[in-house]
Amino acid sequence: MSQASLAKIIFSLYLFAATSCGYVFQGAGTVLPPDVRIIAIPTVQNSSAEAGLSAVLTESLRDRFERFGVFTVREDLTGADAVLNVVILDVKQETRAVTSATDTALQFDTILTVAAELRRSNGAILWRNPNIAVSLPTGATGDVIVVTSPDFAQGTIGLGDIAALDSRELSRGQEQEALLNLSAEAARRIYNQSAAPEF
Repeated sequence: MSQASLAKIIFSLYLFAATSCGYVFQGAGTVLPPDVRIIAIPTVQNSSAEAGLSAVLTESLRDRFERFGVFTVREDLTGADAVLNVVILDVKQETRAVTSATDTALQFDTILTVAAELRRSNGAILWRNPNIAVSLPTGATGDVIVVTSPDFAQGTIGLGDIAALDSRELSRGQEQEALLNLSAEAARRIYNQSAAPEF
C-alpha cells in the first residue's frame, strides 16, 4: 500500500471518528435560502443595565457571520437580503457556590439572555428565537478567582499576575471577561440556530 493511500485511509478514519464523537466541522454552507447572502447586522439593542455590552455583542455577531465566508455583513440595510435584529434582554447573576460558615457567595453564574430574529428585507421571518440564555461562572469577590474554568485557562492572566491586582480590579476583570465570552457564545448560538448547515 502506498503512503498516499495510507494517508487517505487515516484521514478518512479521522473524519469518521471526529464526527461520530460529536465534533462538527463548520465551514461553507447554510440552511438559509440561496438568495440570502448579504446580511445587515445593526447595533444590538440593550435592555439591560450592563453598559457597553451592546457594542461587544454586535462585534461578536458580525465576526461570527463573516467568519466562514458564506455571508457579506453590513451595518445598515442598504442592499441587504436580510437583517438580523438582536436585543439584550437581561444580564443577571445567580449564586452558584457559598461558604459553609457564613453563606457568603463565592461564585456566581453570569447569565446573558437575548432575543434574536432574522428577517428578509421585505419583512418575512426566516428565523426567530425570543429567548437564548448563555451562562458562565465568575467569582463573587476579588478573593475568589475561578481558575478551574476554561475561560481562565485560555486567558492572558496567570496565577502569578493575580497578586498584583486589588480586589476591585479582580472582580471587575472577571465580569468583563465573562461578558466577552458570553457575547461570543451568544453569537455562536445565534449563527448555529439561524444559518449554520445541519450535519
